[in-house]
Amino acid sequence: MQRRLFLQSAGALACSGLTPWLRPTALAAMQAAGSIEVYAGAIGPGAYNAGSFLQARFHDPRGMALDAQGNLFVADYVNSVVRKLGTDGQVTLVAGEVEQRDARNGPALKARFYSPECVAVATDGTLFVTDSGSNTVRRIHRDGMVSTWAGKLEVEGFADGKGGAARFNHPVGLGVNAQGVVYVADAYNSTVRRISTSGVVSTLAGSPGSTGWRDGQGAQARFNTPVGLTLDAHGNVFVSEYFNNVIRRITPDGKVSTFAGTPGKGGFADGPARQALFLHPQTLSFAPDGSLIVADTGNNRVRRIAPDGQVSTLAGTGEGDKVMVGALPGILHQPYGVQALADGSVLVTGLNALLRILPDKPLMT
Repeated sequence: MQRRLFLQSAGALACSGLTPWLRPTALAAMQAAGSIEVYAGAIGPGAYNAGSFLQARFHDPRGMALDAQGNLFVADYVNSVVRKLGTDGQVTLVAGEVEQRDARNGPALKARFYSPECVAVATDGTLFVTDSGSNTVRRIHRDGMVSTWAGKLEVEGFADGKGGAARFNHPVGLGVNAQGVVYVADAYNSTVRRISTSGVVSTLAGSPGSTGWRDGQGAQARFNTPVGLTLDAHGNVFVSEYFNNVIRRITPDGKVSTFAGTPGKGGFADGPARQALFLHPQTLSFAPDGSLIVADTGNNRVRRIAPDGQVSTLAGTGEGDKVMVGALPGILHQPYGVQALADGSVLVTGLNALLRILPDKPLMT
């Protein structure tokens, strides 16, 4: 099978408490000024190490998700494992064997992943992972066993159906609702898929093999490489499109509309949602104030779409050859993963570290 990866250098959905090493008084001071800080890992070459948040090392961390207790789960892409940043301030291995890039089910620490992209946490604590290199959606059970929830390991294609009868082609974005229904951005099929609680895969929107841009109902809509995915409180699915450079909204019944950006026109511009410009946007996350946070990878920025539809820049200047922390806007390098926190700050991945953006005004209601 041909291995295909996105244009992201290999080097390079609930609530959380304060970082253990960050005092509340320091947090208040940084929020007053607006800053970006290292949250976990270290800026620089990719590696693997467990330990405290700042002792740990990652290699191209990507999608993130939080459980109800405030534990953060990360798809560590090049290390091909799923990690946990616990509320105890320690980074531990959840599943996978480090740098063993193939696909195998079984006990968590003997299972293997092939380039995991994104993670989602169900209300019961079950983890779902888009294992893009193996073209499957994997499940990490609460008992620690890893199984294939949908698709067939290392077989690409397109098919609806139950479990192993379904086929995906480079699944990326992932979300799970309160009922346990999983939604997947099936990137190279240019579709958005739905997996029922019994494991039956169906196509919510888009048509396989038909790329482009068109709003409309279900199969009448067209996408071009959907990658990021998140859900709002009303069951709407929001999807970022890598090549259309837009954010789309899909209602629970499959009606697709363009939420932000100009279809097919990549670039950078803040302003009203439909006049704003993005460049290769990737993961998405909703903040407590209802803002949609976007990893605008091609622009080396993190963007905010406010509830009133205004798009602004949270962090990044557009320069992308390094990462610079300190006072905002800072400098970001190909941000991929974003995760909004309950305290109004935002996590973002960059150059093998997890960074924390503390806006001037926390994104809280």
